[in-house]
Amino acid sequence: MLKEILFISYHFPPFSNILSIRASEITKRLAKKGYKIFVVSAKSNKNAHEDKELLKKVNSPLIKNTKVFNLSFAKEGFQSNIKKTTLYFEIFNVILFLHWIPLAFLASRRIIKKNNIKLIYVSAPPFFTLPIGYLLKIFCKIPLIIEYRDPWSYNPYLKDTMTKSIENFYLKMEKRILNSADRIIVISEGMQKFLLDNFPEVKSNNVHAIPHGINVDESSKLTRRNTNPKEITFTFTGNLYGLRDLEPLVKIVSISYKLGKLTDISLNIKIFGRYDATRLTSLFKKYEVSTYFHLEGFVLREVCLEEVYNSSLALHVGENLNYPTLSFKVWEYLSMGKKILYLGRDDSYTAEFLDKNNLGYTIPINDFESGLKKFEEIINGLKENRIESSISPEQLHQYMWDNRVKVIEKIFAEFT
Repeated sequence: MLKEILFISYHFPPFSNILSIRASEITKRLAKKGYKIFVVSAKSNKNAHEDKELLKKVNSPLIKNTKVFNLSFAKEGFQSNIKKTTLYFEIFNVILFLHWIPLAFLASRRIIKKNNIKLIYVSAPPFFTLPIGYLLKIFCKIPLIIEYRDPWSYNPYLKDTMTKSIENFYLKMEKRILNSADRIIVISEGMQKFLLDNFPEVKSNNVHAIPHGINVDESSKLTRRNTNPKEITFTFTGNLYGLRDLEPLVKIVSISYKLGKLTDISLNIKIFGRYDATRLTSLFKKYEVSTYFHLEGFVLREVCLEEVYNSSLALHVGENLNYPTLSFKVWEYLSMGKKILYLGRDDSYTAEFLDKNNLGYTIPINDFESGLKKFEEIINGLKENRIESSISPEQLHQYMWDNRVKVIEKIFAEFT
C-alpha cells in the first residue's frame, strides 16, 4: 500500500534552481520506495528558467504537483529597487511573507481531505512555508517534519532588513514552530549545532543533519576538452550577492601579477551567473586585472557544469563570517569531481569541511597576507602538478543522494 505524504516546497521543477534540485532528488527517490508525494509549490519564478530535463526527474504518477499562485519579482527589478527604502521594504516583506500562506494552506487542506496523508514535510526557506506546516498540523492532526536549509531569525542576511518588532515576531513564531515539529531536518552538522545552541528548548534527538547530495554520474555526460598545460582556470557559477564579495581575490591576483608571479601561465577566472557587472568591471580595471577575470553572464546549468568540469578548480565565494551551512553550490561542484578553491574565512564551517575531507583549498579572507601566500602556493602547485584538482568517485560515494534519502526514509518510517 502506498504511503501518502504532503510535500510543501516553494521551489520545485520545472523551475531550475538549486532548491528545486534538492526537492526533486528527494521526491523521485521516495516515489521509487513506495511513497505517493503530493507537492505544493509556487506557480511562477522570475529568477529561474524552466528546465525540461529537471522536470523529467519528477515525471512519475506518484508525484503530483499542485502549483499555487505566488508573487514573483526579478531580483534586478521591482524587488531590488524597493529595498532602497526601509519602510517600503518592510511593507513589501510582510506582503510577500503573508500572501502565499492562505493560498498554499487551502490547497494543502484540499489535498489532505481527498487523500490519506500520513505526514507533512515542509521545506524552508522561504520561511513563510513553515507557518503553513504548523497550521496544517494543528488543524489536521498530522505529524510534521520541517527542513531547515538556512537560519531564520538569526540569519545575518535578514537581520538588517527587519525592524526589531518584526524580528521579535519572527523569533516567537520560529520557536513555536520548532517546538511543534515532530522532526527537524537540517542540511549540515553546523546548522544542527547552530539550531540547538540558539533554541535549547528543542530536543536534540529530534534534529537530524541530512546534507545535500550529489550525482557523480552527471559528469559522465559531459565532454572533456583538451587544455593547455600552462593554462589555469578557476570557474565560479552562481550569484554574487550580499556578503559574497570577490574583491579580496581581485586584490590578491593584482598583487601576484605585479610581483611577477603570473608571467609564465595563462590564468583565467570565469564568472558565470548573476552579479553586478558594472561594479565588477570597475573593480577589475581599478586593480588592473581585466586580463584574468572574465564575466560570462547567466547561462544554463548544463553549460555551467561543463565549464566547472573542464576547469582547474571550481571557485566558491563565501562570506566574511562563519555561516553554519554549506552552500548548495559546493555540492554542485563536487558532483563534477572537482576540488574547490574557497574564498572565505579559514575558521568557517565550509573551510573546515573542505580541509577535513580533502575536497578543496581555502584562501582566507580574514587574513590577507595568508590569503596571498596560499594563492601563490596553489598557483605553483597546479603549475607543477603537485596538487590534485580532481576527486575520485570512490571518495565521493558517501555523499551520494541515494545514501542521503535512505536516512530520510528511516525518519519517515516512524510516522507512515
